Amino acid sequence: MKILPVEPASPPRGEVLRRAKALRPPLAPLLAGARARGVADGLEWMGVAAVLLDDRGEALHVNAGAQACLGQGLYVEDGRLRASDVTADAALAAGIRQLVETGVAGAVDIPAPADSGRAAIRVRIEGLDTVGDDPYQLLRGVAVLEFASEGATASLTQRH
Repeated sequence: MKILPVEPASPPRGEVLRRAKALRPPLAPLLAGARARGVADGLEWMGVAAVLLDDRGEALHVNAGAQACLGQGLYVEDGRLRASDVTADAALAAGIRQLVETGVAGAVDIPAPADSGRAAIRVRIEGLDTVGDDPYQLLRGVAVLEFASEGATASLTQRH
């Protein structure tokens, strides 16, 4: 007669959930980062100059097109998109805060410094749909940079 090993009893349902939840925190930021990376890649491929914004209004990613727009008039400092013009900087901060707090989009024109020879830049601050209030979803919005005089998205990146 052959004796078969006794299979251990399944853990109680609560224990299975506890183990699954223990895996979620390390995995969630990776998934959130993957979504942001996918959006960044898509915008880059379409030639859209963009700064991805997190749930605090800080820059998660600045693509090549947006980097080409940055300079004396518009820049990133301490993770925040900023303008050298005081009035435009306050409007930009308020617009990003409005998006983060209420989900309402907006736009701000950033004047170019007089001696730069560059055109003014319009910053369109757009929200991204999120499922519920997912605390692990980092990406909340995008600041699309376009030349204000053209009224169309600045095509500053090359398509692949």
